[in-house]
Amino acid sequence: MTAIAIDFGTSNTVVSILEPDTQTPKTLRFPSLSRVFNLGDTIATGGDIAVIPSLVYVATGREIIVGERVRSQRLGLSQPQRFFRAFKRDLAADFQIPPRTIEEKVFDSHAVAIEFLTQIWQEILAANIEPSLVIFTVPVGTFERYLDWFKDVATELKLPTVKFVDESTAAALGYAVQRPGSIVLVADFGGGTLDLSLVRTSPLGTDDVKLQAEVLAKTDVYVGGEDIDRWIIEDYLVKLNSDRETIGEVGWQNLLAIAERLKIRLTKDTDARESWLDEDTFMSYDLTLARSQLEDLLEQRQLLEQFRDAIDEILTLGLRKGVQKPDIEQILLVGGSCQIQAIQHLFTSYFGRQRVKLHKPFEAVAHGALALTQIAGLEDYLRHGYCIRLWEPYTRTYNYFPLFEAGIKYPCKRDEPLTLQVALEGQTELRLDIGEIAQISTAEVTYDAQGRMNSVPVNKQSQYRSLERDRNSVCLARLEPPGELGIDLIAVEFAVTEHRILVVTVTDLLTNRVLVERGSIAKLN
Repeated sequence: MTAIAIDFGTSNTVVSILEPDTQTPKTLRFPSLSRVFNLGDTIATGGDIAVIPSLVYVATGREIIVGERVRSQRLGLSQPQRFFRAFKRDLAADFQIPPRTIEEKVFDSHAVAIEFLTQIWQEILAANIEPSLVIFTVPVGTFERYLDWFKDVATELKLPTVKFVDESTAAALGYAVQRPGSIVLVADFGGGTLDLSLVRTSPLGTDDVKLQAEVLAKTDVYVGGEDIDRWIIEDYLVKLNSDRETIGEVGWQNLLAIAERLKIRLTKDTDARESWLDEDTFMSYDLTLARSQLEDLLEQRQLLEQFRDAIDEILTLGLRKGVQKPDIEQILLVGGSCQIQAIQHLFTSYFGRQRVKLHKPFEAVAHGALALTQIAGLEDYLRHGYCIRLWEPYTRTYNYFPLFEAGIKYPCKRDEPLTLQVALEGQTELRLDIGEIAQISTAEVTYDAQGRMNSVPVNKQSQYRSLERDRNSVCLARLEPPGELGIDLIAVEFAVTEHRILVVTVTDLLTNRVLVERGSIAKLN
């Protein structure tokens, strides 16, 4: 079996292969797409790392250019309307950025992401690699809409067998698979999200080299390195008494690129400086940033406070599973944004320098995803809660009837069946709005009275998303004869299979006939 793992990131994407002979992961480098980082003598292990910048540029004639060519040739800085970045974050967001029309073709985040992944898949095939398994890594807090989109892409590209694993768990497996019985905390802080995952592995038997992995706790914050870049520029523009509208989109993209370079340089240096001359306005921009200023900015935007809350949450969840703080053997920092010194210092203050590691910050997730082929099983739990959304016409608000709470291990079954009546006389169908609900931490954007854009501190709020993408409800049963008001008609039993499929068994209470037996509703997160 030839397995490929694709860690589709907000800023960078990594593709790895499990070499058939040695069964060891290897990161693939594509000359036309990849950028090479030399980690040198950093806290990481050092060496050259190949990543694909998650960038897309639509050139004249609608030619699609992706990856390193976009970055190295600075294609997006002169014509930003043809330039797309951070489109991964938009795939799962409630608010969709308006699509752009380029040469009479519409490009939204979904179309751009498909073009990006298509070129990666074509490069894999051009390298004479014919994988039998493709593993995609996804953020911890992923909603079903994001997974469904990936499945559609897999169908469109005619991919072989496809599996999914969350990014933090993948990294934990990548490190822990060599140490049976170990407990590892992974902090994956990339361009778009912070994901924390606590995983324990144990051998199945003395003669079996494969492992059983148990996910003990997960949490996530919808904020990443892209937000930090924006905060740096917003802070700089405030000092100039300027804003994004004043400098224009070309100026904004150039300053974002400068902010990213400043941030990267401050991982090693205490001070960094960059300049840029706007050739259209002849305005000169000089950006100077000290590491201490960056740390102050992260505190002001409450990013570090949100990190502390996330760490406290994961420790509390672990304690409920019998895992105390000293039981965690290693804290593994992965993702490019984890190279920020303030982030590293935060984790060392919690756990001590000896336990905090920064191995393979760009490759850990993709390499760990390939460990799925080397373990016997992954014991996991539902990251989000699932419920039925009910509309109350008198209060004009929604109520939520819980089905499964977040944190329940699967397979599982709801203890009591749900008894339903019709809401209208003569109703011929019974439908339910079934969805997932989660606590989402985000960095929001606001506008002041002068129209200047500013980011507000990271905040946490509940979000509900229906499982049905095209409709707002799931049809559980068709009634013949039509239902009568005030009469119990059907009983619905809910269960989650070992493959995370939500299934229902529907029984007609009037005839005691089973209308639906373990019918599939949706794949759960």
